[in-house]
Amino acid sequence: MLKIGLEIHVELTEGIKTKLLCSCTNKTSEKPNSRTCPICLGLPGAKPVLNEEVTNQAIKVALALDCKINPEMFFSRKTYFYPDLPNGFQITQYEIPLAIEGKLDSINIRRIHIEEDPGKLVHESNHILIDYNRSGTPLIEIVTEPDFNSVEQVRTFLQKLTTILEYIKVYNRKSEASL
Repeated sequence: MLKIGLEIHVELTEGIKTKLLCSCTNKTSEKPNSRTCPICLGLPGAKPVLNEEVTNQAIKVALALDCKINPEMFFSRKTYFYPDLPNGFQITQYEIPLAIEGKLDSINIRRIHIEEDPGKLVHESNHILIDYNRSGTPLIEIVTEPDFNSVEQVRTFLQKLTTILEYIKVYNRKSEASL
């Protein structure tokens, strides 16, 4: 019997003017590496400050998916090597996520947590470039239980989820993140 669970990354684009932990603008399609600072590049001594609007939008998603909101939040460093991850770790909520135990139709939501996006690899002919403009862009990750029994069920769930996220104005299907 087929059992599928999903980890869905959603870039919060609607109304989020700055990145997750710094004041760099959260716009797309600009000159490479023009929207960076010591914080989103992970330089030593940089002092991040959480974007409050990101937390508000993540809570809206959690409530729309009937989740329990944790009274505390905790961010940690998930260390791994990706060439587009400038500081060698991703800031995320692993131990204590923003929300747990939600539901959308017959699918159980295990957790919703906030994290930052890494940079972007740009493949050109015979070389690869790195654009750090996207580094630090706010994401939420929605993790389901392995409740899916078919690809069709996954497709229906994702269509409904996308509709909900657009309706509550936290996601734009036409953003660069969805391409």
